[in-house]
Amino acid sequence: MVHAGVRAYRVGELTPLAGRWDGLSDKADGMNGPLRYLVHRDKRGDVDGIANFRLPWSSTADNAGTLVVEALEATNPIAYRALWSVLTDFDLTKTIVAPGRPRDEPLRWMLTNPRAMRITRQSDNLWARLLDVPLALTQRSYDTPGELKFTIDGDRMCPANNRTWHLQADGASVTCIPTNQVTDMTITLPALSSLYFGGMSAHDLRMRATSPHTSTARSGSWPGCSGPTPNRTTPSASQPHARHAVSLFERNPC
Repeated sequence: MVHAGVRAYRVGELTPLAGRWDGLSDKADGMNGPLRYLVHRDKRGDVDGIANFRLPWSSTADNAGTLVVEALEATNPIAYRALWSVLTDFDLTKTIVAPGRPRDEPLRWMLTNPRAMRITRQSDNLWARLLDVPLALTQRSYDTPGELKFTIDGDRMCPANNRTWHLQADGASVTCIPTNQVTDMTITLPALSSLYFGGMSAHDLRMRATSPHTSTARSGSWPGCSGPTPNRTTPSASQPHARHAVSLFERNPC
């Protein structure tokens, strides 16, 4: 399944709810128009990209020419570019609306005029709250080997997390154990939870540190130097981290 392939590398992507794809149909939905489908296949004939879109009917010329992309998934850049190339090249289309797109949508950098793409609304799609710090940090992978001693203080929900931890990552081998050694940094539980999926920058989180002696996050501190990479196993998490955005793309009429 294409969506399952995308989840393997997209930071924070959710498992679809049961029956998510059962209601797909090409019948018209009121004035929204029928749902249309695009499928991209690789050289072997395997499906590596899909898109669903509508062309809503309008009784006025001002509101005509809108194309709504309800879903687009691609497991590689070739399929991604091919699908968007078709969608942005429909005749008489003035505006393309694509709700529920990822925050790091690369489409902007494919456009001749990147400013034609506008993000009209952002909303939270995923929250993460680490409950068991050592278990969570050892159940994911890291870009490069490294180690870090960090202190958590102030976790009222899970006080067992409040201590200094020694995180070591070397390929598939990852350990996180308590230590009495001098800490490299102090980090809040919300900041660590935000870093967990790799979508948040440690440099950005450092800017909200409330004390010169307490670094909320330090750029380059995590193994891999850019923060943890996307989890490849089920995390021990439950709440705060925002992921997705709702975007609108306006096509340049020229």
